[in-house]
Amino acid sequence: MMKTTDRIAWVDTVRGLCIMAILFFHTEKYYAGEEIIPYALYVDNAIITFFFVSGYLFHRPGEAFSARHKLLSVGRKMVIPYFLFTLAIALPKAWAHADTTLTETLTAILTGHASWFVAALIVTEVCFAVLLKACSRRQWLLRLLCVLPYPLIAVAYDTVGGDTLAPLNLWCWQNAMLMMAFFFAGYACRQSHLLRRLHRRSVVLAEAALLIALKVLIYENNLFLTIQPVHVSSWLYLLADGLLGAVCLTALCRVIPRLPFIEWTGRHSLIYYFICGGVPFTVTLLFAKAGFPYDGFYPPVILAFIIVYLSATLITWILNPFMKKITK
Repeated sequence: MMKTTDRIAWVDTVRGLCIMAILFFHTEKYYAGEEIIPYALYVDNAIITFFFVSGYLFHRPGEAFSARHKLLSVGRKMVIPYFLFTLAIALPKAWAHADTTLTETLTAILTGHASWFVAALIVTEVCFAVLLKACSRRQWLLRLLCVLPYPLIAVAYDTVGGDTLAPLNLWCWQNAMLMMAFFFAGYACRQSHLLRRLHRRSVVLAEAALLIALKVLIYENNLFLTIQPVHVSSWLYLLADGLLGAVCLTALCRVIPRLPFIEWTGRHSLIYYFICGGVPFTVTLLFAKAGFPYDGFYPPVILAFIIVYLSATLITWILNPFMKKITK
């Protein structure tokens, strides 16, 4: 496991901000009963950027790559925690959602749908490790096989439809293949040192201006860029928005002062993600019991998010020693 001193601080900051965005989205969804700030304005960026930086960290330039070591690492650090955490919350989850039976909850765990993001990231990393090993001497083939799934998934969803493809999405492989291009983009940026050029001040300003223009068009045209379940109005917009968002956020996190609390969140983002639904759901119930349900006045949503974030941080701090033991 990477030592704290070996970590890249700005990557932890990126991950921390992304998981905070996901927590905020779930807080709105549970407390207000709807997404008030449109999903396409920030949630897809948080998810895509997480895949982007995961690709960036996948393999250090100049080091020999061992597919066996990487696959064992994915199994130890992601697959085992997935099963342990989802099984641990299976009973509370079945109890909280009266319309969901324990059998359905266990089925979701076995099929990778109990935590779709983690399942998709596992599949992406496993597939990329296999491809990187198989195409070690044919980089052009690696690029092709990593980029090609994006248009194929897009065509499949546009022609066949999500309702038909959803039952076939075991272990969220469709979401994983959709994210493969962004994962590869992060990997390629580190191997080629491309971020140094993309993060030049003049370039970042142009990228930020283009991203803002894209967001305006997305908002004005009410475009859907939902990654799970897949509901995308424009695949080109999703691609451009995702890449620009990842580059701009990583550029921002490289120049801002160190934010230790946010970095800590990023270092433990996997635990946060496992509880990112349960904590907002519980806080919403407590607000309702205390006589503070959402009534259209937005400031209480901010208060709810602060409580959600602090509560999730406390739970993560408690669970972290256990996570360290099972991932060593």
